Amino acid sequence: MDKNQEKTKQSFSNVWKKMGDFGKKAAEETKKIVDQTKENIHEKKAKKYTVVTLSDFEKEDFKIPSIIKIEDDSANREFIEDAEAMGWIELHKEVPAFHIYSSFVEKCGLVFIPVPQRDNVYCQDNFNSKKYINSNQVFGKATEEKLAELNNIAYCLGAKSCSVEIFQAEKQTDSNKMQVMKSTETGSQKSVANKKSGKRISYFEGHDEPKAPQLKWFAYDENVKNLIEMRCNKAIKSTVLELNGSSCASMSRSIACAVDDVLGIGGKVSMEKQATKELNDSLLFEIEF
Repeated sequence: MDKNQEKTKQSFSNVWKKMGDFGKKAAEETKKIVDQTKENIHEKKAKKYTVVTLSDFEKEDFKIPSIIKIEDDSANREFIEDAEAMGWIELHKEVPAFHIYSSFVEKCGLVFIPVPQRDNVYCQDNFNSKKYINSNQVFGKATEEKLAELNNIAYCLGAKSCSVEIFQAEKQTDSNKMQVMKSTETGSQKSVANKKSGKRISYFEGHDEPKAPQLKWFAYDENVKNLIEMRCNKAIKSTVLELNGSSCASMSRSIACAVDDVLGIGGKVSMEKQATKELNDSLLFEIEF
């Protein structure tokens, strides 16, 4: 091999070496970028979660979110690295929700209705901050309680009878009409369902010694408060009240939207749609003394 050929060979060798070094360096730089990107994504996701330990939970100033989801103990451990974590708080539609690990449910001192079950979402009871209701049952349970409360109001005020109808506002092409929805009220004395009108009627023996009942759902309804005052003063014999759903709503739309986000659902069965329906509903309460 002459000197020219040897130089040419050496030149090619140097070129390939430089190309190899360049490729190696480029690969290393690419890996650094990829690793940094992954780290940034991980940090960004991790910032979504606020770790909660049992000691955090037991502090007096700890405010329990109104939404709780029971999680498997292995959930989100990629981000929840604290071994003492009982769960995490995460914002859903700007509303905080507490994701609690199932092994801490019995230790938290909260009551879950009907029972605590993994992957279920629960909403705080309107009148007991330590009680949480399965989101699937919130509206049905609230309706039953409202109807029972109206029935008890009539009984305590000495009514001879009362009736309740639930009206749902519906948009129709020809005119705006109210569709009567059959209620689920149960009278404490005797109840008769009028299937034709959708009324639920309760009959009592009646008395002339009215007493103010304890109120929950209608504690701030001026119509109900006025009824009680007039009856206790024996200034009324019968009346018909229309009670708007917005005055005794069991859940705000913002909370309902957040529950939908936690559940990852939408469409016709969404909590937001049910909350909107409840706000548009009204109760027609007729009472006779």
